[in-house]
Amino acid sequence: MANQIRSIVRAAFKCDALEYQFTELDAADGLIKATDYDGIVAEVNDHYVDDAIIREAENRLDICVHNIDDLTSWDGTTAYPVDMAVWKKEARQLRSFLKRFKK
Repeated sequence: MANQIRSIVRAAFKCDALEYQFTELDAADGLIKATDYDGIVAEVNDHYVDDAIIREAENRLDICVHNIDDLTSWDGTTAYPVDMAVWKKEARQLRSFLKRFKK
């Protein structure tokens, strides 16, 4: 990798939802050509501007919030505790990421 990996990109790949977005969804859609993890990180670093990464984090957070709402019963319980834990973890990671990088 010729370019130094930007801090926003390093932080994005520590968020499960963003890592999934880049390595699975964007790669499957052909937006990312690299096939190995390091190549994907480098490609995101080289081709994704900060604002695009932040907008993607906001989008993924919106998905998390909606899924948490959908899994929550009227009394605050859930029939899917494992799924709920995953969505809450991803939401926490994304909120932390946005707090750090969103201006």
